Parts: sequence; C-alpha cells; structure tokens
Amino acid sequence: MARILVVEDDPVTCKFMRLTLEADGYQIDTVLDGGDAADLLARTRPPFDVVVTDNRLPTVTGLELVALARRLDPALPCIMVTASTELSVAVAAMEAGAVNYVVKPFRGDTLRVVVRRALERRRVSDEALRLRVVVPLLEQFTMKLADMVEARDVETEAHCRRLVAMSDRIAERLELSSEQRNSVRIGACLHDVGKIAVPDAVLHKAGPLTPEEWEIVRRHPDIGAHLLDGVEQWHAAQAIVRHHHERFDGNGYPGRLKGRAIPLGARIVAVCDAVDVMVTGRVYARARSLDEAIEELLLNRESQFDPDVVDAFVGMAGVDAVMERALVGVGAVSLTGESVR
Repeated sequence: MARILVVEDDPVTCKFMRLTLEADGYQIDTVLDGGDAADLLARTRPPFDVVVTDNRLPTVTGLELVALARRLDPALPCIMVTASTELSVAVAAMEAGAVNYVVKPFRGDTLRVVVRRALERRRVSDEALRLRVVVPLLEQFTMKLADMVEARDVETEAHCRRLVAMSDRIAERLELSSEQRNSVRIGACLHDVGKIAVPDAVLHKAGPLTPEEWEIVRRHPDIGAHLLDGVEQWHAAQAIVRHHHERFDGNGYPGRLKGRAIPLGARIVAVCDAVDVMVTGRVYARARSLDEAIEELLLNRESQFDPDVVDAFVGMAGVDAVMERALVGVGAVSLTGESVR
C-alpha cells in the first residue's frame, strides 16, 4: 500500500484530501504545520511514496518542504497545492523539485489523477534504481553459476560464454527488443544449470547412456528452471532454461512443445547450443567443421530447429564478424550485451 504525506494547514481542505486519497486505498498521514512535516519526513522509514503539500504553511513553506524532501530522497515525487494561479509560483515549485502542482479549488478526481501519476513516477524511479543495483549482481551470480557447472566438465569450458554471444547475435538479427535480448543472454548462460544435479559418472560417460541414465539427463531442464523459481526478473530466461531441448516438430522434452509454442529464446538457444556442441566436439562425438554443422542444421530445419532461427544463423555464418568471434570464443558478450575483450 502506497504511503502519502499530506501537508495542509486548513483542516477542512486537509480532511477533504485525506478522504479522497484514502478512497483509492492509500495510507495517508496528515500534518498541518510545515515544520512538523519536515520532522516527519526526516524520521520516517521506509520513506513516503508521495508528498502533497500546500505552499503557504506555518513555520516552513511548501517550497522549502519540497526542497528538503528532495534532499532526503531525490526520487520522492512532491506535488504542490496552491491557491495562486501565477506562473511564477508554478515555476518556483518545479525549481524546488515538485513534479506537479494543483491549483485551489480543485476536484477530488484531479487530485487522484495527479497522485496516481506521481506514484507511477516513483515506481519507475525505484525500478530503475533497483536495476542499476541488482542487475550487475545478478550478472555476476549468473556467470559464477554457469562457471560452476562448466567446471565439472573440461570439454564444455567457455561453452556458456560462446552461447551467450551467439544467441545475442541471432536475437539482434531477429530484431528482438533490448529486454528480450537480455532474457536470451541470461537463458543462454544458464541453459544447462540443471546439470549440476546430474552425476559425474553420467555426465562424463563416453559410451551410450542407458534408458535410466537418459531419464536422469532429461530432467536437467526442469531442475534448472526450478532453481530459478522466485527470481521475477528471470521469468523469460527461466522458460529458455526449461524448454531449450524442445524440438520444432514437438518431439522434444520436457514439455513436447511444438513450433512457435516454444519460447523464441529457447528456439534460439537450441540452435546455438547444437552448433557449439558440433564444432567443439564432445567425449561422445567428434568435432565437426562449421560447414558440416550448417549442413546438419539445414537437414533438421523445421523438424528439430526453428527454420527462421536456422536461416538467421546460416545467413551470418562465415560473413558476420561478431558471430565468427563468438564461434571461436573471442570477443565474448557480457549479460548486459556489452563486448568483452
């Protein structure tokens, strides 16, 4: 529930504003004196979400209160209420840090709209701050988690980093949004995190797997997705982790999803994962040339792989410098999309 501070020295107007905003479900604190409001702002934790203040107040003016509120919390949206229609008052309010102002007399609907916009501004500001702080930490955690999985298998060293770079390049080619590309990079990085639950004896086995061992391996997408439960920002990446072994014809796992019911990010990672496995080789399969890998992609276009993703990769292979560097693990891409030299 949003908490709003209303500062108004006229008791009738103050009560009107309180009842109006309480009707929208907000928690309202009211103060009649500017000095008391300043004290309340300084000691309230967590801080208010919005301040609505009259300009002419005892002890401390509304302009002074807005300036103080902004010094205490630069992201705190303040709304000035004034009986003056002079432009200079509005300008002074904005210069002090107010995000909007309301001229008396006003209707309750007007106050509701202005406060709602201020709260949205607060939400966007808080989200931007959270992303500036949390995303770098999530990136470090993601890479460390991927490295921990790869550390169990020397042959897959740097596999995730190559996958991040290749997947991001295809996502860009397919004109995905910045947010979608971010999810693709995270999903590519963590696609095999569920293998942390696969025993080494199965993970490193050179010969054919038994049906029981295959069943263990086939559980890793669901296990990996389960590990990401509760991280709201990774919902799209979680879908990539869960569905990167689905097939375009519906014969994959774990959900037997078909065609475009498979998340696009998962379809991108599936192609890049297959290419990297083919060109680098594994204990159970020799390394192939890029031409051989492309031939395999084209052979399984529309059966195992999304034809649009295959076409995007084939169109860049051998001619796109960024993709070439990604294939050999040079010029990797971080989870924020920046090149890493």
